[in-house]
Amino acid sequence: MIVAEMLVLFLFPALVVYLTRKVPFLGKVGAIALCYVTGFVLSVLPIHYDKNLSQTVASVLVALAIPLVLFSLDVAGVRKLAKKTLIAFALVIVSVMAVSAAAAVIAVGNGLSDGPALAGMTTGLYIGGTPNLFAVGSALSGDINIINLANISDSLVGGVYFLLILTAVKKLYRRLLGGSHAEECAPNSAEDMAQVQQEYDYKSIPRDRKSVWKLCGVVLLAVACLAVGAGLEILINGNMDGSLYIMVSVSVLGIACSFIPPVRRVKGSYQVGQYLILVFSLGLSMSIDFSRMIAGMLPTFLFFACVQTASIALHLILCRLFRIDGGTALITSTAGIYGPPFIAPVANAYGDRSLIVPGVICGTLGLVLGNLLGIGLGGVLTTLL
Repeated sequence: MIVAEMLVLFLFPALVVYLTRKVPFLGKVGAIALCYVTGFVLSVLPIHYDKNLSQTVASVLVALAIPLVLFSLDVAGVRKLAKKTLIAFALVIVSVMAVSAAAAVIAVGNGLSDGPALAGMTTGLYIGGTPNLFAVGSALSGDINIINLANISDSLVGGVYFLLILTAVKKLYRRLLGGSHAEECAPNSAEDMAQVQQEYDYKSIPRDRKSVWKLCGVVLLAVACLAVGAGLEILINGNMDGSLYIMVSVSVLGIACSFIPPVRRVKGSYQVGQYLILVFSLGLSMSIDFSRMIAGMLPTFLFFACVQTASIALHLILCRLFRIDGGTALITSTAGIYGPPFIAPVANAYGDRSLIVPGVICGTLGLVLGNLLGIGLGGVLTTLL
Protein backbone atom coordinates (compact mmCIF):
# COMPACT_ATOMS: atom_id res chain seq x y z
CA MET A 1 0.00 0.00 0.00
CA ILE A 2 2.85 2.40 0.80
CA VAL A 3 4.45 1.72 -2.59
CA ALA A 4 1.13 2.37 -4.34
CA GLU A 5 0.66 5.61 -2.41
CA MET A 6 4.13 6.84 -3.34
CA LEU A 7 3.59 5.96 -7.00
CA VAL A 8 0.35 7.97 -7.02
CA LEU A 9 2.03 10.91 -5.32
CA PHE A 10 4.99 11.12 -7.68
CA LEU A 11 3.54 9.92 -10.99
CA PHE A 12 0.02 11.31 -11.07
CA PRO A 13 1.24 14.94 -11.41
CA ALA A 14 3.01 13.88 -14.63
CA LEU A 15 -0.36 12.81 -16.04
CA VAL A 16 -1.83 16.12 -14.93
CA VAL A 17 0.92 18.08 -16.70
CA TYR A 18 0.27 16.06 -19.87
CA LEU A 19 -3.48 16.66 -19.71
CA THR A 20 -3.10 20.39 -19.15
CA ARG A 21 -1.06 20.58 -22.34
CA LYS A 22 -3.52 18.52 -24.38
CA VAL A 23 -6.88 19.78 -23.05
CA PRO A 24 -7.31 23.59 -23.22
CA PHE A 25 -9.93 23.68 -20.47
CA LEU A 26 -7.69 21.77 -18.05
CA GLY A 27 -4.83 24.09 -19.00
CA LYS A 28 -6.93 27.04 -17.86
CA VAL A 29 -7.83 25.31 -14.60
CA GLY A 30 -4.12 24.77 -13.89
CA ALA A 31 -2.02 21.79 -12.80
CA ILE A 32 -1.84 22.81 -9.12
CA ALA A 33 -5.62 23.07 -8.85
CA LEU A 34 -6.11 19.72 -10.59
CA CYS A 35 -3.66 17.96 -8.27
CA TYR A 36 -5.29 19.52 -5.26
CA VAL A 37 -8.81 18.57 -6.35
CA THR A 38 -7.68 14.99 -7.07
CA GLY A 39 -6.16 14.65 -3.62
CA PHE A 40 -9.32 16.14 -2.15
CA VAL A 41 -11.43 13.50 -3.92
CA LEU A 42 -9.11 10.67 -2.82
CA SER A 43 -9.37 11.82 0.78
CA VAL A 44 -13.17 11.36 0.81
CA LEU A 45 -13.27 8.04 -1.03
CA PRO A 46 -13.30 4.80 1.00
CA ILE A 47 -9.66 4.14 0.14
CA HIS A 48 -7.22 3.15 2.86
CA TYR A 49 -3.85 4.87 2.75
CA ASP A 50 -1.50 6.53 5.22
CA LYS A 51 -2.48 10.21 5.49
CA ASN A 52 0.47 10.90 7.76
CA LEU A 53 2.81 9.66 5.03
CA SER A 54 1.19 11.99 2.50
CA GLN A 55 1.57 14.89 4.92
CA THR A 56 5.22 14.08 5.62
CA VAL A 57 6.09 13.80 1.92
CA ALA A 58 4.30 17.08 1.24
CA SER A 59 6.18 18.89 4.03
CA VAL A 60 9.59 17.71 2.79
CA LEU A 61 8.91 18.42 -0.88
CA VAL A 62 7.74 22.00 -0.42
CA ALA A 63 11.01 22.72 1.42
CA LEU A 64 12.93 21.26 -1.54
CA ALA A 65 10.78 23.02 -4.13
CA ILE A 66 11.33 26.56 -2.83
CA PRO A 67 15.13 26.72 -3.43
CA LEU A 68 14.77 24.95 -6.80
CA VAL A 69 12.28 27.59 -7.92
CA LEU A 70 14.50 30.39 -6.63
CA PHE A 71 17.80 29.08 -8.09
CA SER A 72 16.88 30.00 -11.68
CA LEU A 73 15.50 33.46 -10.95
CA ASP A 74 17.40 36.45 -12.28
CA VAL A 75 16.91 38.83 -9.37
CA ALA A 76 19.28 41.29 -11.02
CA GLY A 77 16.69 41.60 -13.80
CA VAL A 78 14.86 44.09 -11.58
CA ARG A 79 17.29 46.70 -12.95
CA LYS A 80 15.53 46.39 -16.30
CA LEU A 81 12.28 47.72 -14.90
CA ALA A 82 11.13 51.28 -15.46
CA LYS A 83 10.60 53.47 -12.42
CA LYS A 84 6.80 53.35 -12.72
CA THR A 85 6.80 49.57 -12.82
CA LEU A 86 8.90 49.36 -9.66
CA ILE A 87 6.60 51.87 -7.96
CA ALA A 88 3.52 49.90 -9.05
CA PHE A 89 4.91 46.66 -7.65
CA ALA A 90 6.01 48.39 -4.44
CA LEU A 91 2.40 49.55 -4.10
CA VAL A 92 1.31 45.90 -4.44
CA ILE A 93 3.53 45.01 -1.48
CA VAL A 94 2.32 47.94 0.61
CA SER A 95 -1.33 47.18 -0.16
CA VAL A 96 -1.12 43.48 0.64
CA MET A 97 0.81 43.91 3.89
CA ALA A 98 -1.42 46.73 5.15
CA VAL A 99 -4.65 44.88 4.39
CA SER A 100 -3.33 41.54 5.73
CA ALA A 101 -2.26 43.16 9.01
CA ALA A 102 -5.61 44.91 9.39
CA ALA A 103 -7.46 41.68 8.65
CA ALA A 104 -5.43 39.82 11.28
CA VAL A 105 -6.28 42.42 13.94
CA ILE A 106 -9.99 42.17 13.08
CA ALA A 107 -9.86 38.37 12.95
CA VAL A 108 -8.17 38.00 16.35
CA GLY A 109 -10.62 40.53 17.80
CA ASN A 110 -13.44 38.28 16.64
CA GLY A 111 -11.98 35.10 18.09
CA LEU A 112 -10.00 33.71 15.09
CA SER A 113 -6.71 32.81 16.74
CA ASP A 114 -5.12 31.82 13.41
CA GLY A 115 -5.36 35.42 12.16
CA PRO A 116 -1.59 36.16 12.29
CA ALA A 117 -0.71 32.93 10.44
CA LEU A 118 -3.39 33.63 7.82
CA ALA A 119 -2.08 37.18 7.42
CA GLY A 120 1.40 35.82 6.81
CA MET A 121 0.02 33.38 4.23
CA THR A 122 -1.97 36.05 2.38
CA THR A 123 1.11 38.28 2.36
CA GLY A 124 3.30 35.59 0.86
CA LEU A 125 0.56 34.51 -1.55
CA TYR A 126 -0.48 37.90 -2.92
CA ILE A 127 3.09 39.16 -3.25
CA GLY A 128 4.61 36.03 -4.80
CA GLY A 129 1.99 33.45 -5.75
CA THR A 130 0.95 29.99 -4.57
CA PRO A 131 4.42 28.53 -3.76
CA ASN A 132 4.82 31.24 -1.12
CA LEU A 133 1.48 30.35 0.45
CA PHE A 134 2.72 26.81 1.06
CA ALA A 135 6.10 27.93 2.34
CA VAL A 136 4.79 30.61 4.71
CA GLY A 137 2.01 28.34 5.94
CA SER A 138 4.50 25.60 6.74
CA ALA A 139 6.70 28.07 8.58
CA LEU A 140 4.00 29.79 10.64
CA SER A 141 1.51 27.03 11.31
CA GLY A 142 2.12 23.49 12.47
CA ASP A 143 -1.47 22.59 11.53
CA ILE A 144 -1.66 21.09 8.04
CA ASN A 145 -5.43 21.69 8.00
CA ILE A 146 -4.95 25.45 8.17
CA ILE A 147 -2.77 25.28 5.05
CA ASN A 148 -5.40 23.13 3.34
CA LEU A 149 -8.14 25.60 4.25
CA ALA A 150 -6.00 28.47 3.00
CA ASN A 151 -5.25 26.72 -0.28
CA ILE A 152 -8.89 25.85 -0.94
CA SER A 153 -9.92 29.42 -0.15
CA ASP A 154 -7.25 30.77 -2.47
CA SER A 155 -8.32 28.40 -5.26
CA LEU A 156 -11.92 29.58 -5.01
CA VAL A 157 -11.20 33.30 -4.66
CA GLY A 158 -8.24 33.36 -7.03
CA GLY A 159 -10.00 31.29 -9.67
CA VAL A 160 -12.99 33.61 -9.82
CA TYR A 161 -10.82 36.72 -9.92
CA PHE A 162 -8.60 35.36 -12.69
CA LEU A 163 -11.68 34.91 -14.89
CA LEU A 164 -12.66 38.50 -14.08
CA ILE A 165 -9.17 39.73 -15.03
CA LEU A 166 -9.53 38.16 -18.47
CA THR A 167 -12.95 39.75 -18.97
CA ALA A 168 -14.30 42.71 -16.99
CA VAL A 169 -11.38 43.81 -14.78
CA LYS A 170 -9.06 44.70 -17.69
CA LYS A 171 -11.70 47.15 -18.92
CA LEU A 172 -11.98 48.68 -15.45
CA TYR A 173 -8.22 49.28 -15.31
CA ARG A 174 -8.24 50.92 -18.74
CA ARG A 175 -11.13 53.17 -17.78
CA LEU A 176 -9.76 54.25 -14.39
CA LEU A 177 -6.04 54.42 -15.15
CA GLY A 178 -5.78 54.82 -18.91
CA GLY A 179 -3.84 52.77 -21.47
CA SER A 180 -0.54 50.96 -21.15
CA HIS A 181 2.93 52.45 -21.39
CA ALA A 182 4.78 49.20 -20.80
CA GLU A 183 7.01 49.73 -23.82
CA GLU A 184 9.13 51.88 -21.51
CA CYS A 185 9.47 49.16 -18.88
CA ALA A 186 11.75 46.55 -20.40
CA PRO A 187 12.99 45.01 -23.61
CA ASN A 188 9.99 43.58 -25.44
CA SER A 189 11.34 41.87 -28.51
CA ALA A 190 9.74 38.69 -29.81
CA GLU A 191 12.89 36.82 -28.73
CA ASP A 192 12.56 38.10 -25.14
CA MET A 193 8.90 37.06 -24.94
CA ALA A 194 9.54 33.63 -26.45
CA GLN A 195 12.29 33.04 -23.90
CA VAL A 196 10.03 34.10 -21.04
CA GLN A 197 7.26 31.73 -22.13
CA GLN A 198 9.64 28.82 -22.70
CA GLU A 199 11.17 29.17 -19.26
CA TYR A 200 8.00 27.82 -17.66
CA ASP A 201 7.46 25.00 -20.16
CA TYR A 202 8.28 21.47 -18.97
CA LYS A 203 9.33 20.56 -22.52
CA SER A 204 12.15 23.10 -22.33
CA ILE A 205 14.11 20.94 -19.86
CA PRO A 206 17.24 19.70 -21.72
CA ARG A 207 17.74 15.95 -21.87
CA ASP A 208 21.40 15.55 -22.85
CA ARG A 209 23.67 13.82 -20.33
CA LYS A 210 25.66 16.92 -19.34
CA SER A 211 22.54 18.98 -18.65
CA VAL A 212 20.94 16.16 -16.67
CA TRP A 213 24.02 15.90 -14.45
CA LYS A 214 23.92 19.66 -13.87
CA LEU A 215 20.26 19.42 -12.94
CA CYS A 216 21.03 16.60 -10.51
CA GLY A 217 23.67 18.86 -9.01
CA VAL A 218 21.23 21.69 -8.26
CA VAL A 219 18.76 19.18 -6.80
CA LEU A 220 21.51 18.06 -4.42
CA LEU A 221 22.18 21.73 -3.65
CA ALA A 222 18.50 22.12 -2.73
CA VAL A 223 18.84 19.08 -0.45
CA ALA A 224 21.84 20.76 1.17
CA CYS A 225 19.77 23.94 1.73
CA LEU A 226 17.09 21.80 3.37
CA ALA A 227 19.71 20.10 5.55
CA VAL A 228 21.00 23.47 6.75
CA GLY A 229 17.46 24.55 7.61
CA ALA A 230 16.75 21.29 9.43
CA GLY A 231 19.98 21.69 11.38
CA LEU A 232 19.01 25.20 12.45
CA GLU A 233 15.52 24.02 13.40
CA ILE A 234 16.95 21.35 15.69
CA LEU A 235 19.66 23.66 17.05
CA ILE A 236 17.25 26.48 17.93
CA ASN A 237 14.06 24.56 18.83
CA GLY A 238 15.57 21.27 19.91
CA ASN A 239 13.20 19.31 17.66
CA MET A 240 11.60 19.18 14.21
CA ASP A 241 8.04 19.96 15.31
CA GLY A 242 8.07 23.29 13.47
CA SER A 243 9.48 24.45 10.15
CA LEU A 244 9.99 28.21 10.58
CA TYR A 245 13.79 28.09 10.37
CA ILE A 246 13.68 25.50 7.61
CA MET A 247 11.56 27.74 5.40
CA VAL A 248 13.56 30.87 6.17
CA SER A 249 16.79 28.99 5.43
CA VAL A 250 15.71 27.47 2.11
CA SER A 251 14.32 30.85 0.99
CA VAL A 252 17.43 32.83 1.91
CA LEU A 253 19.84 30.20 0.57
CA GLY A 254 17.79 29.82 -2.61
CA ILE A 255 18.01 33.56 -3.23
CA ALA A 256 21.73 33.60 -2.42
CA CYS A 257 22.48 30.73 -4.81
CA SER A 258 20.56 32.47 -7.60
CA PHE A 259 23.38 35.04 -7.70
CA ILE A 260 25.86 32.27 -8.61
CA PRO A 261 25.86 32.18 -12.45
CA PRO A 262 26.58 28.42 -12.85
CA VAL A 263 23.63 27.63 -10.56
CA ARG A 264 21.25 30.15 -12.10
CA ARG A 265 21.99 29.02 -15.66
CA VAL A 266 21.14 25.36 -15.09
CA LYS A 267 18.06 24.64 -17.19
CA GLY A 268 15.14 22.86 -15.60
CA SER A 269 15.48 23.70 -11.90
CA TYR A 270 12.38 25.90 -11.96
CA GLN A 271 10.33 23.18 -13.63
CA VAL A 272 11.56 20.49 -11.22
CA GLY A 273 10.62 22.78 -8.33
CA GLN A 274 7.19 23.34 -9.84
CA TYR A 275 6.71 19.59 -10.26
CA LEU A 276 7.56 19.04 -6.60
CA ILE A 277 4.93 21.66 -5.75
CA LEU A 278 2.40 19.60 -7.74
CA VAL A 279 3.35 16.50 -5.70
CA PHE A 280 3.09 18.63 -2.56
CA SER A 281 -0.39 19.85 -3.56
CA LEU A 282 -1.56 16.29 -4.12
CA GLY A 283 -0.05 15.01 -0.87
CA LEU A 284 -1.35 17.96 1.12
CA SER A 285 -4.96 17.51 -0.03
CA MET A 286 -4.77 13.73 0.47
CA SER A 287 -4.05 14.37 4.16
CA ILE A 288 -7.17 16.48 4.78
CA ASP A 289 -9.03 16.05 8.08
CA PHE A 290 -12.59 17.02 7.15
CA SER A 291 -13.92 17.18 10.69
CA ARG A 292 -11.58 20.10 11.43
CA MET A 293 -11.77 21.72 8.03
CA ILE A 294 -15.52 22.11 7.90
CA ALA A 295 -15.55 24.10 11.14
CA GLY A 296 -12.89 26.53 9.93
CA MET A 297 -13.81 26.82 6.24
CA LEU A 298 -16.06 29.89 6.30
CA PRO A 299 -13.82 32.15 8.46
CA THR A 300 -10.75 31.28 6.40
CA PHE A 301 -12.57 31.78 3.10
CA LEU A 302 -13.88 35.17 4.24
CA PHE A 303 -10.38 36.16 5.40
CA PHE A 304 -8.84 35.39 2.00
CA ALA A 305 -11.72 36.91 0.03
CA CYS A 306 -11.60 40.13 2.04
CA VAL A 307 -7.80 40.45 1.90
CA GLN A 308 -7.60 39.85 -1.85
CA THR A 309 -10.49 42.19 -2.66
CA ALA A 310 -9.36 44.98 -0.33
CA SER A 311 -5.69 44.79 -1.35
CA ILE A 312 -6.60 44.94 -5.07
CA ALA A 313 -8.86 47.93 -4.43
CA LEU A 314 -6.19 49.71 -2.36
CA HIS A 315 -3.56 49.04 -5.04
CA LEU A 316 -5.89 50.46 -7.69
CA ILE A 317 -6.45 53.62 -5.63
CA LEU A 318 -2.73 54.06 -4.96
CA CYS A 319 -1.91 53.57 -8.65
CA ARG A 320 -4.42 56.28 -9.45
CA LEU A 321 -2.72 58.61 -6.97
CA PHE A 322 0.74 57.80 -8.34
CA ARG A 323 -0.47 58.10 -11.96
CA ILE A 324 0.39 54.54 -12.91
CA ASP A 325 -1.08 53.46 -16.26
CA GLY A 326 -3.66 50.67 -16.45
CA GLY A 327 -1.45 48.06 -18.10
CA THR A 328 1.39 48.45 -15.61
CA ALA A 329 -1.04 48.43 -12.66
CA LEU A 330 -2.81 45.29 -13.85
CA ILE A 331 0.30 43.31 -14.72
CA THR A 332 2.06 44.12 -11.42
CA SER A 333 -1.07 43.15 -9.49
CA THR A 334 -1.24 39.90 -11.45
CA ALA A 335 2.47 39.25 -10.82
CA GLY A 336 1.89 39.54 -7.09
CA ILE A 337 -1.27 37.44 -6.87
CA TYR A 338 -0.47 34.67 -9.35
CA GLY A 339 3.27 34.79 -10.15
CA PRO A 340 5.11 34.48 -13.48
CA PRO A 341 3.15 31.65 -15.18
CA PHE A 342 -0.02 33.75 -15.37
CA ILE A 343 1.56 36.87 -16.87
CA ALA A 344 1.33 35.96 -20.56
CA PRO A 345 -2.43 35.17 -20.58
CA VAL A 346 -3.23 38.44 -18.81
CA ALA A 347 -0.97 40.50 -21.10
CA ASN A 348 -2.58 38.88 -24.14
CA ALA A 349 -6.08 39.53 -22.77
CA TYR A 350 -5.17 43.15 -22.08
CA GLY A 351 -3.92 43.47 -25.64
CA ASP A 352 -0.33 44.48 -24.88
CA ARG A 353 2.32 41.73 -25.12
CA SER A 354 5.02 44.22 -24.11
CA LEU A 355 3.73 43.73 -20.56
CA ILE A 356 5.00 40.14 -20.45
CA VAL A 357 8.68 40.76 -19.68
CA PRO A 358 8.20 43.37 -16.90
CA GLY A 359 5.38 41.24 -15.48
CA VAL A 360 7.58 38.16 -15.23
CA ILE A 361 10.40 40.19 -13.65
CA CYS A 362 7.96 41.50 -11.01
CA GLY A 363 6.66 37.97 -10.45
CA THR A 364 10.26 36.86 -9.91
CA LEU A 365 10.78 39.63 -7.39
CA GLY A 366 7.57 38.59 -5.63
CA LEU A 367 8.74 34.99 -5.34
CA VAL A 368 11.90 36.25 -3.69
CA LEU A 369 10.28 38.72 -1.29
CA GLY A 370 6.96 37.02 -0.53
CA ASN A 371 8.30 34.27 1.73
CA LEU A 372 10.39 36.59 3.87
CA LEU A 373 7.75 39.31 4.15
CA GLY A 374 5.01 36.80 4.90
CA ILE A 375 6.98 34.99 7.58
CA GLY A 376 8.12 38.33 9.02
CA LEU A 377 4.65 39.85 9.18
CA GLY A 378 3.12 36.67 10.59
CA GLY A 379 5.80 36.49 13.26
CA VAL A 380 5.35 40.13 14.28
CA LEU A 381 1.56 39.83 14.44
CA THR A 382 1.82 36.63 16.48
CA THR A 383 3.97 38.50 19.03
CA LEU A 384 1.74 41.59 19.12
CA LEU A 385 -1.65 39.91 19.05
